Amino acid sequence: MNKKEEKRRVTRQKIIDAATHLFARQGYHKTTMQDIALHISMTTGAIFHYFSSKRVILDEVVEKHDRNMTAYVAFLSRNHESYEAMLKGLVAMFVEQFHENPDSIIGLTSLSAELSETGMPVVAKIQAAYDRFVDAFEQAIDPLPGSRHKRAAAVSFISGIQGLAIQALLRKGEIGFDELVQGFLDAHLSMNNRRLPPA
Repeated sequence: MNKKEEKRRVTRQKIIDAATHLFARQGYHKTTMQDIALHISMTTGAIFHYFSSKRVILDEVVEKHDRNMTAYVAFLSRNHESYEAMLKGLVAMFVEQFHENPDSIIGLTSLSAELSETGMPVVAKIQAAYDRFVDAFEQAIDPLPGSRHKRAAAVSFISGIQGLAIQALLRKGEIGFDELVQGFLDAHLSMNNRRLPPA
């Protein structure tokens, strides 16, 4: 790759990263091309040199979120000594990712909430990104005895983690993501080993 191609690749990635942040924090519809340009000190015209529309950028952002699922899917496909070890390892990955880039955790959630009823083609891509994780989680817990709602457990897990990330951002200074995740994990593991008394 020559210098010109490398510069183009780096600039495209800067635009995608800026859009990822802005879509996660203020929404796809409220984010303008000018907002993206200002966020990275470019002109709107320069952005259009790399992407023909905001919708094209959205597709790239969703593809980025889909790629982010790859590490989790790979982790879930390994053999784990126990369910607890699997959950703790998975949670540690989410915590590390949150501290590096919280938008990578909340971005897909934000887009899902905003776009799910729009009928836009990108909604199917968002669901496919989630389904990669859900399928891998469901397969990882399949050997566990007594779990009848494995797909629901997988959806609940990813939804819970992403919800905690949003709460951590909302409650900044009050309670951190690490503590929220530990509470989630403690509750999940203790419920897994205990039945609630009848009402």
